[in-house]
Amino acid sequence: SFKDTYKNGWHGMAGFGWKLAPKFQAVAKIELHSFAVDYESQNLATSNPNLEGGTNRLLMFGLDGRFSLGVPVAPIKPFILGGGGLAHVSQTAYSGDPLATSLNSSMPDAQNKMYWNIGAGFELKGTPLMGLFAQIRYVSVQTEGEASSFIPITLGFKFF
Repeated sequence: SFKDTYKNGWHGMAGFGWKLAPKFQAVAKIELHSFAVDYESQNLATSNPNLEGGTNRLLMFGLDGRFSLGVPVAPIKPFILGGGGLAHVSQTAYSGDPLATSLNSSMPDAQNKMYWNIGAGFELKGTPLMGLFAQIRYVSVQTEGEASSFIPITLGFKFF
């Protein structure tokens, strides 16, 4: 039901990695994910054109294990990862329409929930001090009732 309620979102992530073995790294990270309500799929857009808000936000703190699969001197290194942590789940208030009051009264309170993720990606070496990476993950936040699951695709810089 998560994909039926919310549109595709955006996210940002920052992390710090520690090399524990030649091909294994632990990565402490902080992430912010934001998903806007899909008013069309909820049949709210035509009858409530001024309705705004309801954005789902997840602030996540976690630790991943990352295992490199490539040859250490190769410019492209594929990797797999897995881990988990704590997610702070909140929702912005609705506004702009009389329906907003009733939607706000039924909105759940912000909550802290555990999450887990698995994924894969690759790292591309650039200069000795910087490189690029891309990864895709399956993330499952253990919210009440049904877990909130999504698949973020991350492109970024890695500083060495």
